[in-house]
Amino acid sequence: MTVKNLSNLELVERFGKLVRTERKITHLVLECIAEIDHRKIYLQKAYSSLYDYLIKEFGYSPSAALRRIESARLLREVPEMAEKIETGALNLSQLSKVQQAIRTVQKTEQRKMSLPEKRELLLKIENTTQENTELILAQELNLPAEVVNKAKVHRDESVTLTMTLSKEQMELLQKVGNLISHAVPEKKWADVVCYLAKKELDRRTKKKIEARQIEVIRNTESGTKAITPSAIRKSTVSTLRKPIPSALRKTILHQGAHCEFRDVQTGKLCGSQRFLQIDHIVPVWAGGSNDPKNLRTLCADHNQFKYLQEAGFHP
Repeated sequence: MTVKNLSNLELVERFGKLVRTERKITHLVLECIAEIDHRKIYLQKAYSSLYDYLIKEFGYSPSAALRRIESARLLREVPEMAEKIETGALNLSQLSKVQQAIRTVQKTEQRKMSLPEKRELLLKIENTTQENTELILAQELNLPAEVVNKAKVHRDESVTLTMTLSKEQMELLQKVGNLISHAVPEKKWADVVCYLAKKELDRRTKKKIEARQIEVIRNTESGTKAITPSAIRKSTVSTLRKPIPSALRKTILHQGAHCEFRDVQTGKLCGSQRFLQIDHIVPVWAGGSNDPKNLRTLCADHNQFKYLQEAGFHP
């Protein structure tokens, strides 16, 4: 039976079993890599390093090979870590970050971290996200902040920007991203930055046009009716009625501040604060109004999901 023939409940149950199996296999793979490393089998196979051995003999990507090597070496020191990997409390990305942090400490402080220190670090990062893992490691080990500001130009003249933002700068950018999510639905930072840049250019260009128009009016014959900047702005505003009044939209978004979608079976709340949109609980086509009691906040993905459900495209 293919997954397409499974019910939602059966599909989720099957996926859960596969995830648990994958975690168990992962820690067994790490144990093998650790033992291969210990025996230096890669040297017998004519490879100069375990890294090359995993890439060229088994087809791992460079990043995947590095994560597994670092995790395997940490597992050899802290064997009880295997259980944490199997339960999902720890993952390869976290373990790789721990090893990188340990090397940084050894290099900057000219000392080796003790086994109890490593165990304590692993305990603190259990069941945390990649972002929180990096934060915990930086705070616990007093790691210096890496400031990066690079621009790499590609063959098609596109540019990859790498930069370091402070906590305050990132929070500010995230808030702005949430506010303009209706205009930038793809959830890409490049689109957010470009949208803001265009807005600023439009604002400055508009000011220059208004200033020129006012100057022209001042130079006309006396008795000519003056045109103010506000009058010019009003003339450019669309007369079409908005489905939801702007003030009400702002109120709903401010009150919600997160996606209110819930799993009907578990009651789990989405809670996303990014790319929020206003949703009619009772759809407009079904007679739903703009009454505040009929409005709620959903993220863009859940808003689209609800729409497709109502249209009969999702079970």
